[in-house]
Amino acid sequence: MIRLISILAWVTCVLAVQDARAQDITLIAGARVFDGTGAPARVQDVLIDGDRIVAVGNRLDLPKGAAHVDGEGKTLIPGLHDLHTHLRSPAYDTPEDLGKAFAGYLLAGVTTVNDYSVSGEMIAPVRDLVRAPNGLWAPHLRHAVRMGVPGGHGTEYGWGSFFTMQATTARAAHVRMPLALAYDPDVIKVFVDGWRYGRDGDTNSMNEPTLSAIVTDAHKAGKPVVTHTVTLEGAKMAAAADVDALVHGIGDALVDSELIDLMRGSETAYVATLVAFEPQAQREFTSGEWAQLNPGERARERMVRAWKQSPIRPYDVRRWKIMRQNIARLKKAGIPIGIGSDAGVDGVYHGPAAVREIRWLSKLGFTPAEALVAATRTSAEIMHQADDRGTIAPGMRADLVLIDGRPDKRIEDLWKVSRVWVSGCAVPLDILRKLADSPTFTPMPTVRMTGPILTSARSNGRTDLDTLPFISTDRGTDHSTMIALDAARDGMTLLAARMGDSSRPYAQWNLPLTRGPINVADASDFAGIELRAKGRGNYRLVLESYAIDDGDWFAATFEPAADGELLRIPFSEFGSRNSEARLDLTQLRALRFELSGETGGTVSLELGDVRFYRP
Repeated sequence: MIRLISILAWVTCVLAVQDARAQDITLIAGARVFDGTGAPARVQDVLIDGDRIVAVGNRLDLPKGAAHVDGEGKTLIPGLHDLHTHLRSPAYDTPEDLGKAFAGYLLAGVTTVNDYSVSGEMIAPVRDLVRAPNGLWAPHLRHAVRMGVPGGHGTEYGWGSFFTMQATTARAAHVRMPLALAYDPDVIKVFVDGWRYGRDGDTNSMNEPTLSAIVTDAHKAGKPVVTHTVTLEGAKMAAAADVDALVHGIGDALVDSELIDLMRGSETAYVATLVAFEPQAQREFTSGEWAQLNPGERARERMVRAWKQSPIRPYDVRRWKIMRQNIARLKKAGIPIGIGSDAGVDGVYHGPAAVREIRWLSKLGFTPAEALVAATRTSAEIMHQADDRGTIAPGMRADLVLIDGRPDKRIEDLWKVSRVWVSGCAVPLDILRKLADSPTFTPMPTVRMTGPILTSARSNGRTDLDTLPFISTDRGTDHSTMIALDAARDGMTLLAARMGDSSRPYAQWNLPLTRGPINVADASDFAGIELRAKGRGNYRLVLESYAIDDGDWFAATFEPAADGELLRIPFSEFGSRNSEARLDLTQLRALRFELSGETGGTVSLELGDVRFYRP
């Protein structure tokens, strides 16, 4: 396991963050102000008080005690947006690190992101992670609850309905939506299209009544709806259902007048995520973009270039051509086009990918100024936040980026980020650069374990730790399935699984040790895990851990004791497939009880009284 950042370095970072956030009033003087409306940039002063811009003009007075920033020769722009990210996916082969993902955006001048990588249970702890005193620096995070259909895209990764809620009818959607809205998401993301680009077999698609029901309930709650929509017919259905934005480009056919009319009528916007579909074998990086990548990202790019490159597949060539042509058609039609990258998928890096997306618009018919408007005011409008951010004017949120150049004239200058403010707070870019470049993982808040995990004292379907158990499985649309029933006898939970069609089918019942799980659990006071279990089958207990690749998590097989007697599994019995991995009992996240068996078979287990036991 990679060593965590030292306490000394972290304290230094925290103190710097405190100092930065203590500054309330700032005057940025003499910068070229590109206000995000599309108007030409003008040399002006901008005064920030708290989290708001309070004045924009010439020769503004410097209030007593205010910070003064010399903007001469630089351009001040509104903070950029990325309306399609997966923050918990690093985009290269390394475990999740939210601190590095957040840093990547701020270093690139991106101050607002939509995140599609969390379950509802994760939203509150991630918000706490950045809002708490001395919390992590981050852009404004707009979290989505995900909705899909069984066998559809978004459900095939084995994460379960815990992660992507599922409905196949309008009635089912109306049942699921109150559950989704209870988490107070900022947006609802719906996986509409099952087309897999001609590369893989298609998955199931959502029907229009189900999508319309989701949109109706979301809009009543004041939540925008965006869709994974990649086909022309799927886009027409989404626009007819009144979604707020399509957050992928259409890649199977050129847009037509019918779609344009539907999008105009419903005010549906378009976010193409071009950088997620750009053929990576052809990809080149400017010096400015390369400098923004962290060492792990650069290492991946060097490795990709060292491989013998195969010709780009015909379906990729066709899709890429169609996607670029569709940008031009939709721009000509006046459809709002925002910025989203799909960062987190392989090779689409957090922060730099948003700027790369802006650059692509400038190559496809947008002037640099128009591309900046798309990344600022238009993206804010798409998420119904244009009254709060996206432009530079009195009363607007002070999300600002000072650029050492003229990005409204030369888009490459966007890489020259000099200063960033989020809600009026000056971001410590030098510290975040060190964090992003560090080989160690960002420390997470720790919850010390007391012993009980799943006992008869729990209620409301949650654990003794007030966490929600969830099911995960092997990957694929034909993955294994499981149900968990609280049995009346002995306070046990009955787990019943049907194995899927993979070569190694399995299903897991997961007991998070922290909410989400996001934060980490410290079980270092204990010697192992104690439980009661009944059943006959193949069982493993997997220790989900922070800063370890999921394939390297420590695990131990176990056999239930006779008549459900107490069983103890010492931590010393847990092993990893990675001989270099080390089990750190202060970095646990969840206990995963895994049932496995033959393809198409069934396996069951009764489980209860799960707790850590002391030496």
